[in-house]
Amino acid sequence: MQHIINFLIKYRNLLLYLFLFSVGLVFTIQSHEYHRNSFIHSTGNVTGNILQVRNDVYSYFDLNRQNTYLSEENARLRMRLLAVGDTLLGDEATLMFSDGLPYKVMPARVVKNSYDKLDNFITLDIGSNENIQPDMGVITSNGIVGIVDVTSDQFSRVISVLNSEISLNAQIKNTATIGSLVWDGSDPYKMSLIDVPRLATVSKGDTIITGQQSTTFPPDIEIGVIEDAELIDNGSRYRIDVRLFNDMTDLGHVYVIKNRDTEALKVIDTLTNE
Repeated sequence: MQHIINFLIKYRNLLLYLFLFSVGLVFTIQSHEYHRNSFIHSTGNVTGNILQVRNDVYSYFDLNRQNTYLSEENARLRMRLLAVGDTLLGDEATLMFSDGLPYKVMPARVVKNSYDKLDNFITLDIGSNENIQPDMGVITSNGIVGIVDVTSDQFSRVISVLNSEISLNAQIKNTATIGSLVWDGSDPYKMSLIDVPRLATVSKGDTIITGQQSTTFPPDIEIGVIEDAELIDNGSRYRIDVRLFNDMTDLGHVYVIKNRDTEALKVIDTLTNE
């Protein structure tokens, strides 16, 4: 208490000046409209700037939640885009009921990605707890990424399209020409479409899409664009260089796709092979 009294005595002149200055300032602002409006405008700017800073801070720390929300919303929209009229199960697809959609799309994040080896793999942050299973396709908004290989409770390993062991059904857009999409291990931005017959119409700049015969990926997903083509095997077929739309060296959010008709297709294949 004595320290407070000593402080007041020591700085009594300064404190009295500040008090009288404050009183005078208040009377001046209240008695002159110009000063009052200027004061209100100034304090409004200060308050607005403080609120803006606060909102910016809150927005920054809310980015993770917003990204999750956007990924889920994109997944729902992509499910609608992948809807088709007829499926093997005979149900008509509808945009109103998820049971009518032949594909289920689940957002995920890439936690590990390799692209500089001959056989590359990707790790996702969802697994069997989210009903992720082997042979499910993985895509982004720019194209295909790979196929789920193995799963644990919380994670999944994906065979990247940049893997020499993978071969995907693909076709040239707006044609019936199909081939096998493979990777030779050299360039992470390019793949090759092989087994394309020489009578096919192949033009630089044509788009390559997922084929109708694929049970892993929905048809008509754009994969890349033709950069070059050459006839091989004595001119009997093409080998086509395809530049990928997806940047496989920079993957963040992806979508895991479950084909609702996969099990039915497997049954049909089994019956056919017997």
